[in-house]
Amino acid sequence: MDVNQQKQAAAEAALAYIKPGMIVGVGTGSTVNAFIEALGRAKIAVDGYVASSIATENRLKGLG
Repeated sequence: MDVNQQKQAAAEAALAYIKPGMIVGVGTGSTVNAFIEALGRAKIAVDGYVASSIATENRLKGLG
């Protein structure tokens, strides 16, 4: 498994900790970018996100 596959696997595994109704803190970095993409696919109904950077905020907004 290469580094990008490991990051993707970590991002997908993190989804198990996200439950409907939560407020989720989201960091910054390449693994977090994979996590944000996974969140977009998962469509988990959370109450909100707290982004650690403008870049993270923009990525989250881009996925709705």
